[in-house]
Amino acid sequence: MRLTDLDLTEDQAAELGEALRGSLPEVTAEAVREIENQIPTLVRPHDPRYAAFLAQAVQWGIGRFIELLAGGDAHLEELHDFYRDLGELLAEEGVAQDDWQATFRISTGVAINRLTEAVGSHPGVTPTAIARVAQDVLYYLEQITGAMTEGYAGARVGDTLHHRRKLLDLLIGEGPRPEDIHQVAAEAGWPVPRTIAVVALRRRTDIVKLRPALPADALPGLHLPDPCIVIPDPAGPGRRHGLATELRDWTAAVGPTVGITDAARSLRWARRALDLSAEGLLGGDRLFHTDDHTLPIVLLHGGEMMEHLVDTLLSPVDALRTTTRDALLETLLRCLQCGFNASDVAARLRLHPQSIRYRIRQLEEVFGPAIRDPERNFEYQAALTYRLRTRPRTNPEDPPQGDIET
Repeated sequence: MRLTDLDLTEDQAAELGEALRGSLPEVTAEAVREIENQIPTLVRPHDPRYAAFLAQAVQWGIGRFIELLAGGDAHLEELHDFYRDLGELLAEEGVAQDDWQATFRISTGVAINRLTEAVGSHPGVTPTAIARVAQDVLYYLEQITGAMTEGYAGARVGDTLHHRRKLLDLLIGEGPRPEDIHQVAAEAGWPVPRTIAVVALRRRTDIVKLRPALPADALPGLHLPDPCIVIPDPAGPGRRHGLATELRDWTAAVGPTVGITDAARSLRWARRALDLSAEGLLGGDRLFHTDDHTLPIVLLHGGEMMEHLVDTLLSPVDALRTTTRDALLETLLRCLQCGFNASDVAARLRLHPQSIRYRIRQLEEVFGPAIRDPERNFEYQAALTYRLRTRPRTNPEDPPQGDIET
């Protein structure tokens, strides 16, 4: 049915169509509030994009109906594909079928109430016409739930998803037995590799996608409050490059490579790295490999003792002005790494060797002979690494240039 079927003039139908379009944000917001109040299992505070998915699903459903009613193009084929994909996503994330079906019963009720109110408020619209609008809303939303049911059922064909989720839960638990892993892996149709790694995931806030990319051979754990995946043979040829492409829709941290019974440890370190990346302490990459950041991760998770070590070893520079202090600390770290070879340090910092020699003399004046003690080299490197990570330079993008003054 179209608005032009309600015995309205073209101008009246156009006016009512614009009024319905204008009511869409308010109707959507009301429907989402009702869904969140009545079905708390769909509220996921740890994943703000989940609320965006819910709002988008409701808005698309009601909005496309309004377009049909107003005589526009509702892109029904695109709408069917969207809701079929949404059904698959909900199945993969472990949302019960009764829960998501209830969301559409709730949104249908809100849509019928608000749309029939809007149509009924227009002069010349009869009660019979209002009832027809309500019937059409019900029929239209039945088509949506049908598409979602199709996607939901397709994702569960042969219980493969169930078995793979069961396998992931087993792997990341504490102390799984190899024989249990092999049994569940056989049920899931997943060849057991020699090694695995667990990848901790966070959805990127700058990408709105119902189905973010994942490696085809991964065990998905999107149903968990903190999503993750298990990948086989993480050190295999091309795997690192492939992950950079496959996980492009996520912020992700790849845990250390472990045997099949030690996934819990890989996941712990991956989640620690992901937390540190969220704090901006591991750089600006979207994909982190814990093996590339082992020392910083270890140091940053020992924060209280590391602060004590920093205060103990590096306090002599506290009296210096900020630019001098930052440059000296970075120079000292490079000196410790390069055995105080001025030429090597100069190459790393893109400075003249004579400038480095001048800084080394300053360092020796400030710290004394302790900085050249091989027994303390690691302590100084650890303290410097921690301090330079947690208290960044005034202009961290600019390397120190030229001589400095105390």
